[in-house]
Amino acid sequence: MKKLSISLFIFMLLSLLIFTDMLYANNNSNNSDGYVMLNLHWSEGEITLNSMKEVVGFSKRAGRKAITQPFFYTLLSEDGETIRAGYFKIPRKLYYDYFDESTAELKGGQLQRDEFDFVIRVPYFHKTKQIMFYKSDIDSHPHTTEMLLEESDDCELIGTINF
Repeated sequence: MKKLSISLFIFMLLSLLIFTDMLYANNNSNNSDGYVMLNLHWSEGEITLNSMKEVVGFSKRAGRKAITQPFFYTLLSEDGETIRAGYFKIPRKLYYDYFDESTAELKGGQLQRDEFDFVIRVPYFHKTKQIMFYKSDIDSHPHTTEMLLEESDDCELIGTINF
């Protein structure tokens, strides 16, 4: 009975390892080669690159759900084919808190910044040759990147990075 339990345990363990390996292989073929940390500069409505660092690992694939972010990027191959597209936020508002000694209250506010640096993470593929950043004029209703790319008249190119 003990040999049967050990044999069953070994069989289940091997099955689990094989199944996990198959899942990893399938997932890896659709996934990126890692991701890139982009240190970007925003000034006068344009994005420029400060620095970039490639990081090994997996990046989480964003779903195709509708999003109300007006900024998005596309990763392009050498022949101009879109490899992937995704949304990102540009943190233009700076929130702050302070203690008002005259009223003994905690107060706060926000500043709209016109020039600043920020960091985003985008998936990286070896075949990626360019990243293009866009601002959509479709701020009022949810949309997907596929909708934005199809309606290119409603998108403004705000920056490009070449690899």
